[in-house]
Amino acid sequence: MTTSTAGFLEAAPDTDGSLALRLTAMSLSQIQRALWKTPVCTIIGRSAYRWLALAVVAGMLVLSGCSVARLGYSAAPELLYLWLDSYIDFDNAQARRVNADLRALQRWHRSEELPLVADMLQEAQTLAQQNPDGPRLCALYDALRERSDALLQRALPTAAAVAPTLKPEQLIALTKAYDKSNRKMREEWQDARAQGVELRTRKSLERMEDLYGSLNAEQIRAFKAAMVQTGFDEKRYFEEVQSRQQAVLQTLGRLRGSDAATARSALGEVAQQFYQSVNPAYRQYHEQMTEQTCQAFAKLHAQTNAEQRKHLVRTLKGYENEVRMLAAQKE
Repeated sequence: MTTSTAGFLEAAPDTDGSLALRLTAMSLSQIQRALWKTPVCTIIGRSAYRWLALAVVAGMLVLSGCSVARLGYSAAPELLYLWLDSYIDFDNAQARRVNADLRALQRWHRSEELPLVADMLQEAQTLAQQNPDGPRLCALYDALRERSDALLQRALPTAAAVAPTLKPEQLIALTKAYDKSNRKMREEWQDARAQGVELRTRKSLERMEDLYGSLNAEQIRAFKAAMVQTGFDEKRYFEEVQSRQQAVLQTLGRLRGSDAATARSALGEVAQQFYQSVNPAYRQYHEQMTEQTCQAFAKLHAQTNAEQRKHLVRTLKGYENEVRMLAAQKE
């Protein structure tokens, strides 16, 4: 399965940590979630936005440094395969197809997508020295979603080839994996609430301090207040997650034994639900929350001082350099 597949596997919308994470990193950290969603992944995985090899790269860039990031990107097909296999438990024939396609997907991503990501990071450096408003940050968010969608479309043929071959016991394994993921999500929310802060707010603050350096007490207080105003609703989000998971399971069940063309069409429809809910009320809620989240990040950035902005630019420049090095590398 592929990166967009990760989104399916996770079957969760972008309202969770994903949007906050994307806007926080203003580029690469965002792509971290989006890259984990290839169709075979999207068709089966938590939050609408874990992206292929770059997901691994982004996380390692933030957490571990450049040399480890390069190693992570090189190993991304193997790492992603293991993650997907933990959901589906591939048989030998499926494993051969998925492994081969993940390697091909990485080659395409390295040559075609990494240069675009590097250009976004360069643009983000300019933006970091300005005072972008909420709509401008939302425009950056939309641009990153386009890259996620490109990855999804590239990975759909793999999902369409594998989905009809899934056995009943593999769908049962996927159902159990969803249940486990959902329990973990709720436990994380409960733990965060016990600490007096919403989970996505806490994660966003952690990422921002990676980007800006230390934030002062007033900046943290103001950001928490702004995030409260976004209207994020855990119950509503969880219901949407479950709805998408059921759509994935039902679609995969119907596709057993079907031809690839039928599977690709059906999976493409399901994949779009990870970008736009089939529930009109949820779509409206999500749009409003996204706008408010962009505003929250814009307000935080406007409160940063010169040293924090220099730190952000240096961090983004480091990401850009690393991505360009990865793009130039041979397999």
